[in-house]
Amino acid sequence: MFKINGQFPGPLLEMNEGDDVVILVKNESPYNTTIHYHGIEMVGTPWSDGVPGVTQINIQPGCAFTQRWTATQHGSFWYHSHAESQLNDGLYGPMVIHPAPRTENPYSAITDDPVSLAAIADAERNRIPMLLSDWRHITSDREWEISQESRIEHICFDSILVNGKGNVNCVPPEQQSALMTPGQKALLSRVPGAQLTDKSCLPPEVLAAIGNSPGAAPVHLEKIPHDIFYGCSPTEGHIDVVTVTKRANETDKWIMLDLIGAFGLHTVQVSLDELPMWVIAADGNYIKPSQADSVSITNGQRYTVLVKPTEAKQYTLRVSSTSDPQIMYGTSILDFQIEGQTPGVGETEPYINERGANLTSDVVYFAAAAAKPLTLPSLPTTVDATYKFTMQIDGNNYQWAFNETHRPDTENASPPLLFAPQPGLMDNHTVTVPSSASWVDYVMQVPQGQPAHPVHVHGRHFYVVGQGAGAFKWDSVAEAMAEEPHAFNLVDPPLRDTYPTAPSAQDATWLVLRRPSDNPGVWLFHCHIMSHLQGGMVIVVQDGTDELPVVPQEYLDYSCRAQ
Repeated sequence: MFKINGQFPGPLLEMNEGDDVVILVKNESPYNTTIHYHGIEMVGTPWSDGVPGVTQINIQPGCAFTQRWTATQHGSFWYHSHAESQLNDGLYGPMVIHPAPRTENPYSAITDDPVSLAAIADAERNRIPMLLSDWRHITSDREWEISQESRIEHICFDSILVNGKGNVNCVPPEQQSALMTPGQKALLSRVPGAQLTDKSCLPPEVLAAIGNSPGAAPVHLEKIPHDIFYGCSPTEGHIDVVTVTKRANETDKWIMLDLIGAFGLHTVQVSLDELPMWVIAADGNYIKPSQADSVSITNGQRYTVLVKPTEAKQYTLRVSSTSDPQIMYGTSILDFQIEGQTPGVGETEPYINERGANLTSDVVYFAAAAAKPLTLPSLPTTVDATYKFTMQIDGNNYQWAFNETHRPDTENASPPLLFAPQPGLMDNHTVTVPSSASWVDYVMQVPQGQPAHPVHVHGRHFYVVGQGAGAFKWDSVAEAMAEEPHAFNLVDPPLRDTYPTAPSAQDATWLVLRRPSDNPGVWLFHCHIMSHLQGGMVIVVQDGTDELPVVPQEYLDYSCRAQ
């Protein structure tokens, strides 16, 4: 696995809005690598976005690379490798940018009590990252090698981690049956007699039957080592414990948690036993606060929440996968102590089960589509360009594509595309958008039978302005709105940097993202499931390339090669 500064996950990067940031990345591993700062828009500094072949060349073993950028945003972010699937090997860590003084915040919508507001401000200064990830006992390069040899996608993991710690939980067959989703049952039915493995995964023969493109090469299940899907060995005691103490002189004690989805595959439901959460930010952007007992988080997303415990207890944080390929869950502990009192012990009452389902009828789920930005946007009614992409399998089901072709090998491109933009260079994988101060719609189309694809866009956040089922039969959003106005929201749509398409088990689905083209650069646009990214579901957006900032000489001259 990878460690950063000797630790896993990597150290918290903490800064203030407006800070000039300088980060030295020294590669002491035997692999090429880069570091991307997920959700950071890199305004005016696209060469620090950390995408090999696109914004920089790979940092080869024994080499170092300096990234310089300005923290123009605030909120919860994270950093991770953008080389191959090294995220699955632990090359990631949390990041927080504290808001500048007098930044508008949503706290007055939660309480108007000055003491509570002061306590919330203190919680922001001491916010706690909760890095949520999935983990498996095989390196990413070996997994990719097996996928290519067997010609199926391997989507079986071993555990869910919180801040790098977690247990292998083995679900017995009788519990598997009770926890299976309708989607999972439908997938198992494709192969007569198929059952979940003892790792609670769809078996490889079911994955092979899920679907390939016409003319795809035959699969080779015999190439898959047995322990990829079978051989669950439970562990105990390896969970993260976060201790927060309420001092004797504190009237109120609020706790701010940054829930960070650093998953390679899974989408999860997260809850904190007995503690309703005030959701106050999504992907680093303040929203109008919404109280919920559980929130869904997929690859790359972040939610910032506030909780206010009043009893000294060890509250269990539950992270339960809702993805069909596997039943998997993890936990950690928020140990809330009150000065002068005996620490609380014993189990707390959960809101959700191991599959994220509510255990009582009054459990409130956070609605991501209803996350209203704190500051209302002023969106145009029409845009300057519309691009339509189909997200689909391209060949065998470990190969993925936007439109007809999957990603070419660009990781070793030199010079990187940013230094010499070439419209149309990579077939359907390079999109050239108009100059700055224009708006662009991206229509993501997903054929029937696909999972949800968490779409992540570098360079600028986007507004989620529409979503629906069936074919997107229109040439523009304006045409679609004229026929189906209920499917769109141009008044207060969510502002995100990562957002999933809807699963398309029953029907095709579509998702419309609207984004300003006002940050010239060359940016990546991809599915954030690691096997889909590595399998080719990625495009490059050449944004306002006639107005690119001048690349500093230190980046133009960078040429470190492995010794």
